[in-house]
Amino acid sequence: MNKADNVTSLKALQAWKSIPQQLRDKLVRNVFCGNCSGAVEIVDYSIREEKHALLLTGKCRTCASPVARVVEND
Repeated sequence: MNKADNVTSLKALQAWKSIPQQLRDKLVRNVFCGNCSGAVEIVDYSIREEKHALLLTGKCRTCASPVARVVEND
């Protein structure tokens, strides 16, 4: 992973912060991990803006496998 993979853009961070804290907490704690075969918490994540969504990429809190979460941004 190169250094740019772990950078959160200001625009993406602003979009993330515009989501109510309670919902952000819920999203972070409900990420699918293929290794654990279920919902886990994402840690050490970065946020990237995609076309109509935010993409959180990080690690599974349980097994440290790479995980991602798409948050649609309508």
